[in-house]
Amino acid sequence: MYLPHAFQFKHFFTLFFPLLLTQAAQVGTSTFSSIFSGQAGTLDLAGVAVAVNIWYPLFAGISGLFFGVSPIIAQLRGAKKTADIPQYIIHSMYIAIFFTVLLLFIGYFCLTPVLRLMGLEPTVYYIAKHYLLALAFGILPIFLQATLRYIVDAHGMTRVSMAILLLNLGVTLLLFRLLIFGAGPIPAMGGIGTGYAITIGAWISFLIFAVLLHYLEPFRSYQLWTKFRPFCRHYCQQELKIGIPIFIAVFCEAGLFSAVGLLMAEFGTVYLAANQAAISYSTFLYTFPWSVSLTATIVIGYEVGAKNYEGARQYARLCQMTALGTSVIIAFLTHTFMTPIGRLFTQDPITLQAITHFLFFAVLFTIADAAGTPVQGILRGYKDVTFITYIAFVTYWLISIPMGYVIAHYTSLGAYGYWLSSVISLSLNAAALNFRLWHYTAYPDHT
Repeated sequence: MYLPHAFQFKHFFTLFFPLLLTQAAQVGTSTFSSIFSGQAGTLDLAGVAVAVNIWYPLFAGISGLFFGVSPIIAQLRGAKKTADIPQYIIHSMYIAIFFTVLLLFIGYFCLTPVLRLMGLEPTVYYIAKHYLLALAFGILPIFLQATLRYIVDAHGMTRVSMAILLLNLGVTLLLFRLLIFGAGPIPAMGGIGTGYAITIGAWISFLIFAVLLHYLEPFRSYQLWTKFRPFCRHYCQQELKIGIPIFIAVFCEAGLFSAVGLLMAEFGTVYLAANQAAISYSTFLYTFPWSVSLTATIVIGYEVGAKNYEGARQYARLCQMTALGTSVIIAFLTHTFMTPIGRLFTQDPITLQAITHFLFFAVLFTIADAAGTPVQGILRGYKDVTFITYIAFVTYWLISIPMGYVIAHYTSLGAYGYWLSSVISLSLNAAALNFRLWHYTAYPDHT
């Protein structure tokens, strides 16, 4: 069934803008942690850089795992089959608890050996380790919050998530200022303070989600907190069947940039800090195509569930046009204001110069991300997730990292060689995903 353009645009952007603000709020905590840490000093920024590059791919990947519930709920709603939705919600939380325990177990045995292998300066090592220890107290609410956020969004209630995570950002920013620089009886903790701030903010936002899901319809009728639902392997299998390929794909992409960040330690503290500043900025820009991707999964999942494949294709085209249009504007503004952007992270002239060089590649990232990331969300709306996993692993790990090592060590680009290889791999990934979408998945008679 063909959807009128006015309805399509209104529905899409009604979901998209709250998701964009929600994603910006979530990523903003990471970006501002780098900004505040950089203002505290280059060593603080470098220590936070190491910690974030260990933590972020795990967080992003496992959050991608939780995202597996989103297309399931979207298609159940589209097909008017809502009886199983409460079971999927509860089992998403069981999965979140399991991965919290698993990650804490692994961290207990591996954190210190991994940091020691990196050959960091003593101060950088200390900041990185204690940042991660502070964050350990927040892993459970961070994972539960991510799970509940995707569940709320899948019901089309993106403004609820937006309000909670914007509040979380505001609280976390106040805590950054208080804990990093100190005030009154509270001592200045430097970069380590960002870990405690994120943990406190996560507990607050999770508790708000939990209360709202108790009183807000349709969640109130689900009786999530008053009716016990025992563990059932079937529901977890259905979620993990979708979630695990998403986890691998997201982990491969996030892990690529984190690996690059950790490899920067070889080039010294200045490059380590400058790379983190540029990655933080690029990650913030990534909220635009990723929000389009999240919206695509919801609207296309709903249309596919209702077997309206023409409507799904209409939304797919709208998603791609929106992402590409915004990317051109963002790339232009980034290129124009590179130096002022760099000054947000440091006042050191040497570090600033390195940041501006990295930001040039961030401009190229923006275009490549806009071409590929929305397609991931579109494919997930069709529950076509396995191909995303394969192509992410090949382009990011079998191509980008080896190519980056060669360029970094055998050309004059040095540390910037890793960024050039990342741009190339992102472009290859985008080309493969678009081929998959428009020559296979978007036409169900081909499947």
